[in-house]
Amino acid sequence: MWIPIQIREELELGAHRRTIRKLDNAYDLALANSETVAERKKAEYRRHWETILYYELIAEIKTRRLLREADRLDVPIDYATDDSPLWRRSSQLNSWSLTALGYSEVRKAIGQERRDRRERLVAWASVIIGIVGALTGLLSVSLIVRGL
Repeated sequence: MWIPIQIREELELGAHRRTIRKLDNAYDLALANSETVAERKKAEYRRHWETILYYELIAEIKTRRLLREADRLDVPIDYATDDSPLWRRSSQLNSWSLTALGYSEVRKAIGQERRDRRERLVAWASVIIGIVGALTGLLSVSLIVRGL
């Protein structure tokens, strides 16, 4: 069965967030039952490595969404490199996702492109309205001159 990508991504995001909550709840119990500092650190370490996969999956989905939108609007995006502050490589998935700064920069570029497109549309609409107004004026003057 075919499901639109936006709906499929929403379902995946929900499933990943629920899994993170379940893991957090399970490790909250483990942390509460820890008797020594070493046991607590071990539980925190395991919690981190079990949940990071889901956080990275969420970041990857959000990155794909944003890049699709940027591509649709023809917004140029910097390539992913190791020394770029906009990108980071996932430790478990070995894929690239946007950092918080990268996500912000891409969203800002998308917003600017939308504003530019809206301004061009308004400019064209005002030109068309002006032409229609001028033609209407000419038509009314010609009708008056003809005596109709």
